[in-house]
Formats: sequence, C-alpha cells, structure tokens
Amino acid sequence: MLGKSTMLESKGADAILLIAAVLPDLDIKYMIKICKLLGLAALVEVHDEREMDRVLEIDGIELVGINNRNLGTFKVDISNTKKLLEGERGQRILQKGITVVGESGLFTPVDIAYVQEAGVKAVLVGESIVKQKDPTSGITQLFGKDISL
Repeated sequence: MLGKSTMLESKGADAILLIAAVLPDLDIKYMIKICKLLGLAALVEVHDEREMDRVLEIDGIELVGINNRNLGTFKVDISNTKKLLEGERGQRILQKGITVVGESGLFTPVDIAYVQEAGVKAVLVGESIVKQKDPTSGITQLFGKDISL
C-alpha cells in the first residue's frame, strides 16, 4: 500500500477517497494514518446513517463526504445530506471539526444552497461539470456566479 500511495503522491494526487461502504473500520483507520504520513487528505465517503455512525467513531477523520447516490438503486436524493447532518450526528461533526463534502446530485445553485444550508462546506461534483462543453461555464452555472480566481 505504501508504494502505491507514494506513486499517487508522485503523480500529483492531493487526496484519496475511502468508501465506508466497502472498507472495514480498521482499514479506514490504517489508510488515514498512511495519508497523514504522506501529506495526503483522506475523504471518507458515507451513504447512510449506519456508515456515518461508524465513521464518527474513528479518530483522525477530517473530511467526510456524503454521497447522495444510493449504491443499491443508484437513485439520487440530495435530502440524504440534510438527513445525515441533522441532530446528534451534526453536533458530533461540529465538535470533531470535520469538514463535510456534498457529493452527487448537485446540478444547480439551488442544489448547492440546499446542501450548504444543511452544513456542507465543500462539494465534489463530476457529472454536472463533465457534461459541459466548457468546464468554466459549467462551474459558473453550478454556483450561479463566477467563482474563478
């Protein structure tokens, strides 16, 4: 694993995605430690309450991505983000200083505003940008304003 991580870093990687649905807690803990040693960010992705509860028990997690796509049905529902950030879970995330990343189903400024109001501080988007002829205009359309530097 260390050799592969070093290869990722040498190729310009800044972060890796750890999907809680397919990784046991021990593997997530191990990979987070490796990432910290290598200076890589680890984005731990969750899809439901069970996965979120597991991840919140793991020390050292700084980034949690909430994927709004159900892996069983592939149905997308951005209210999943709000559901996972309500109540005690949301409070634990704040207490631990975890940054929440919204994932999947984000296509409009209204979608972005919705997940931001729920507590998301960053977004991971693909489809809404990749399908655009010009990625810069796609980002502008997604956020409803020009956010380029």
